[in-house]
Amino acid sequence: MTVKSLAVLGLATVVAVGIAVATSFSWNTRDAVSQRGAPVLPALAKKVDDIGLITVETSEHTTTIKRDGDGFTDAASGYPIKREPVRALVASAALLAIEENKTGDATRHGELDLNAPDAKRGAGEKIIFRTKDSNELAALIAGKADYSVGGISGGQYVRRAGDDQAYLVRGSVKLPFGRAGWFDTKLLELEPETMASATIAKGEIARVSLTKVGDKLKLVDLPEGKAEDPDKIARVTRLFSALSFADVRKKKGAPPADAQSVSMTTGDGLTIKLVSIAPSEDKGLWVQISATADKPEAEKALAEVLKKLDGYEFKLASATISPFDWSAADLTKEPQS
Repeated sequence: MTVKSLAVLGLATVVAVGIAVATSFSWNTRDAVSQRGAPVLPALAKKVDDIGLITVETSEHTTTIKRDGDGFTDAASGYPIKREPVRALVASAALLAIEENKTGDATRHGELDLNAPDAKRGAGEKIIFRTKDSNELAALIAGKADYSVGGISGGQYVRRAGDDQAYLVRGSVKLPFGRAGWFDTKLLELEPETMASATIAKGEIARVSLTKVGDKLKLVDLPEGKAEDPDKIARVTRLFSALSFADVRKKKGAPPADAQSVSMTTGDGLTIKLVSIAPSEDKGLWVQISATADKPEAEKALAEVLKKLDGYEFKLASATISPFDWSAADLTKEPQS
């Protein structure tokens, strides 16, 4: 989101909030509909262009988004954040309008998923908007959706952070699904026909070697009395034909000497190597990814890949990581009679 687009968003939301305020009543009145149409975060729309930091805390993760020139980065890792989800979050939060006052009893917040994100039950999602100097502009806890409220987005239960009063609002806070939704998670796309060889190793010892024969990768050393399992070989190639990540963090140092790895080399001489660092709590795998070019034809592709890889470690989803543990026997099956 550029400075210009933030300014346009600010103007649009200020107009909408102004209309809402004109039709609302006193903030201090607590009966159900006395504040209908009033903005939940009236200061936010007026200060959209002052936003420098946004923290989103859920029961599973915390992401702090930092404004960086005309773009945004993940404050923890420095990795670029997509503009679209940031724009959607800011606009949706600024335009939330009260439909009804709900409970002010903190013991009932769990019924509406408005407890703090670290609560054992009824946890909500906490969003804090700050200036670049970390001064708080607005803070909100977003809870259950309620589609009985009209409009495209329906409604949602929310409360201002630090205030026990809950509201049913028109509109809803737009957040991506999971932490990965903040990022362009696609790291690499290699066409299967460009893959010339692959290796699965533990440290410096190769456990599986594949090489191109005709138009397919084949096991270099096929165990006697076995047939290749093409589905398993395809899972190795799919790692690189659509390499994407579930999370990212700063690089923490060199991998263990005996780390498991999977590498792929193209016919043009580009080699991509995925090295296991540690398992993740959700059964995924943290890896470091390196790239080298063995031929001049691969230099351009190498430069593009390194822009996304240098200085980071990436979490791969659990569904993709089986090849790291495989031996040659795992890529074979009994021959058909």
